Amino acid sequence: MMYYDVIDTVLGKVYLLADSKGLRQLTVGSAGFCPDSSWEHDPDAMKPYTNQLTEYLSGKRQKFTIPLAPQGTQFQQQVWHTLTEIPFGETFNYQQIADKLGTSNAAPAIGITRNVNPIPIIIPCHRVLNNNNSLCNYRYGQEMVSQLLALESGQLSLIPTITK
Repeated sequence: MMYYDVIDTVLGKVYLLADSKGLRQLTVGSAGFCPDSSWEHDPDAMKPYTNQLTEYLSGKRQKFTIPLAPQGTQFQQQVWHTLTEIPFGETFNYQQIADKLGTSNAAPAIGITRNVNPIPIIIPCHRVLNNNNSLCNYRYGQEMVSQLLALESGQLSLIPTITK
């Protein structure tokens, strides 16, 4: 059974999908996004995931400890695992990731794999820059990368404050 929940953030609605193996997908909702009818909305089952993401987006968490279960090829799995090892507030470029993997000629494939990451933010593809160390294409746009990097430098919170 796949469970989901949604949280409101400055980035938009964030949908999280998990099963018994762990978090499978994180989607920053855009116009027209709708959870699949086979998913069960279960905030209680999703609480560990939503709590940690909320803590991160409000600047209170630097490392995730929730189980991750993204689906992809062996190479994609290796890249995504390597991305989780990039320290909070730091950035690496495609070549540095390729070198860490021992595949120095794989920098272009690293870029492609970064853009198909099914669990962005938690698998921090926003911490990966192009080989000249500048922001590069990101499926959710460069503004989101800038916001996430600003969050990690302590300049921003991405959870809206509720006023009464």
